[in-house]
Amino acid sequence: MKVYVRSETGLLQAVVLGYPDNFHGDQAPIEVVNNTQAHYYGRDDQPTAQRLQPEFNALRQLLESYGVTVFYPKPCAVPDQLTPRDIGFVIDDIFFVAHMAKVSRADEYQGIKFLLDQMPNVTFVPDNVVIEGGDIVVDDNTVFVGISQRTTMKGYQWLAEQLPEFNVIPVSLKPLNAGEDCLHLDCVFVPVGSKHALVYPDGIADKVPALGLYEWLRVTKEEQGELATNVLSLSKNCVISRDSAKRVNDLLRSIGLEVIPLKFDEAPKTGGSFRCCTLPLIRR
Repeated sequence: MKVYVRSETGLLQAVVLGYPDNFHGDQAPIEVVNNTQAHYYGRDDQPTAQRLQPEFNALRQLLESYGVTVFYPKPCAVPDQLTPRDIGFVIDDIFFVAHMAKVSRADEYQGIKFLLDQMPNVTFVPDNVVIEGGDIVVDDNTVFVGISQRTTMKGYQWLAEQLPEFNVIPVSLKPLNAGEDCLHLDCVFVPVGSKHALVYPDGIADKVPALGLYEWLRVTKEEQGELATNVLSLSKNCVISRDSAKRVNDLLRSIGLEVIPLKFDEAPKTGGSFRCCTLPLIRR
């Protein structure tokens, strides 16, 4: 399998989709890994496999209707496998296996080992650095790396060393003690279309001149909390977004994008939406 990704918006051809069937099964102890989970877990409306399955099935059917080849991870002994974006990422023709910040997610990549075994270029992030795929945004020869609750500056520096032909740019996110809960870069910045990006400006700690090259579609704090930035582009002209993100969807339509609104309420209770729940393998 030859993987290839050089943008967030190239025509999506193959993807790994999160696997909901074994969510919080008996195979592994549950570790609460972010504030969103801490809020929902233990409540009557907490996500369950039964609530997650219809939404993931609808997403799979939508992707396949647009000609996307969909792979599921194989079940493994972890609390959940809903957000494969974090466990790896493709830059050009290299698949990078991430090194996760949380113990309960360390072996999650084993669920896609059957795919890794088919790839000619696989690089494992070393154990002494932390990088998660939600902090990686690729746009042609530029790679943005979020310095976040998860990915470290050491992780950014390591990745920059692996990609000398790319312009690898760190984007520091505001920490929790600054009053912002931005888990990964894709919670505050995601390119859409040809020259725009969904941006939550208050989540970015320092000015990054390269972000100014995009025309910003600004997201509010409340919308960021509902993961309105966390959309999935099928192409430069078409994007999947939560049906509840009405104002953001109107913004996307205002720049000429086709917006496919889809009900997706359960996975965001775990801290991830469409982008988190998908791991693109091939974009053209």
